[in-house]
Amino acid sequence: MSIPPLPEGLDDLPLTRTANALHSLSIHLLRRAREADKESGLSPERLSLLSVLTYAGPLSVTRLSELESVSLPAISRIVSALEERGLVKRTRSREDARAVSVKATAKGRRLMEKGRRRRLEIIARDLSQLSKSDQQQLSRIGVILENLEKTRRQEKMGR
Repeated sequence: MSIPPLPEGLDDLPLTRTANALHSLSIHLLRRAREADKESGLSPERLSLLSVLTYAGPLSVTRLSELESVSLPAISRIVSALEERGLVKRTRSREDARAVSVKATAKGRRLMEKGRRRRLEIIARDLSQLSKSDQQQLSRIGVILENLEKTRRQEKMGR
């Protein structure tokens, strides 16, 4: 696996080279980790929706559609399939009967956590092949990226 060259028209700067490497390598890493998802018996779309509900909490069907960039009818079908398996539950709003909230059930959360644990084991196994020094450097990079994400969220909320 090699990192592809920068796309045409992008300045060849240290930050763009770093962004290119992070983008390419994270995709490869997640593809390897995604092997664990097959054990869930769910399609990637269903797993993605269940993940959003597990870690973001109950959401409206409309909000799920926005977050997943999928049409309302498609989201409704995915929710129905997950509901049939007992992984999510729909609830109608008491204030507005048209509003439907969807949340992960305990069974759905357990399935997601089991899958997440398997993914992390795969990634950790890959990372264990690095030197201790490289592992420590990656740990520091993780903190830096987490701080960047916190800043990005705070800026987004401030808008």
